[in-house]
Amino acid sequence: MDFALTADHVRIQTLCRELAADFITRAAEHDRDASSPVENYAALRKAGLFGLTIPQQFGGWGAGLLGYTIAAEEIAQGCASTALAFNMHAAMVATLTITAPLPDATKQRVADLVIKEGKLICALLSEPGSTGLLPTSYACSAQARRVAGGYVLSGKKAFCTMVAASDFLCLYAHPEEDANPEAGVAMLLPANSPGLHIEQVWDTLGVRATRSDNLMLENCFVPQAAVLGDPVPSIGEWLANNEPVFNIPYTAVYLGVGFAALHAVIDNVKQRQPKGYRQSLAYHPDIRRRVAVMSAQLEAARWLLRYAAWLFDTQGHNPEVLATYLKAKYMVGEAVTSATRSALEMGGAHALFKPSTIERLFRDGATASIQHPPSDYCLAALSIHALQLDPKEVQPPLIPAWQ
Repeated sequence: MDFALTADHVRIQTLCRELAADFITRAAEHDRDASSPVENYAALRKAGLFGLTIPQQFGGWGAGLLGYTIAAEEIAQGCASTALAFNMHAAMVATLTITAPLPDATKQRVADLVIKEGKLICALLSEPGSTGLLPTSYACSAQARRVAGGYVLSGKKAFCTMVAASDFLCLYAHPEEDANPEAGVAMLLPANSPGLHIEQVWDTLGVRATRSDNLMLENCFVPQAAVLGDPVPSIGEWLANNEPVFNIPYTAVYLGVGFAALHAVIDNVKQRQPKGYRQSLAYHPDIRRRVAVMSAQLEAARWLLRYAAWLFDTQGHNPEVLATYLKAKYMVGEAVTSATRSALEMGGAHALFKPSTIERLFRDGATASIQHPPSDYCLAALSIHALQLDPKEVQPPLIPAWQ
């Protein structure tokens, strides 16, 4: 791996850094109100970034996961919620146009919808009761009943990031005629389709502007033309196998939060001169040590994550790529939660107030080790890979309902 960024990577980084400088001016407001940063999505569209992860053969940038990882890290330093929400668009589009077993004509249709028509797509995978610790818990309770000309959907989706601001929804539901409870079929439908209703529940600790509300499906008709390919035999297994393409950029968002906290606390301690002293707080040995630890841990996590992205771009999906990503997600999660906590402690009592950037970044970074895949899942999966165990011989952590 060449650790130097290519000219294309530098172009992406520069563009996203400029966007982040604008996004940061509204980040506190959107955080306070838990409001959708629609003007940020419009800016990403105007910059042409909706097609960043789409291969060049379909008209996209072909930036690969490494290019998008660089982009996500920069955008997150301006507004973590914008970066986290937009990732659901970019990751789903990448999945549909790169890894999904779909005809090229279908992939081109998705690409045209995004690039030529400028449509924003959100991904709806979670439901009440899903947990990142158990991939099979993502089996769909939402049902797709076969009718003339398509399906009728009924059920509920949870953590529907960016759903109110999106133009199209890509969701998975269980086809009722399929006896396999883990099967799921993907559908791409307009966000204003009859039978869809947003349940506003999003009032959270951090990343508040993602607006990850619930979506109710009440006899929503989906024409056959909106169905994307054949049903997936196991949603949980499919998600676990596609961790890198879904979540490498997702992880980069949190990395951006960590670096934003590092920069914020450096500015903070350099500007604070304790009463009765002639040096800023930056000269205090405890502060210097903490900043050094933050810098070292975040930089190490950055390059492990970029290495995982590079591996995927050069090798495609394989067990080694998945294991490398899981290591990176664990390292990023631990580094970011530690860094944002340390930044809050260095900021002192003044950093606890709501107008404080450090306070907001602490809340945004609090879920870095919780968001999918959570640290415990990363370690559980890595242990099987490191010990070269047969996954079929590993006892399930909980007893499945059907046993």
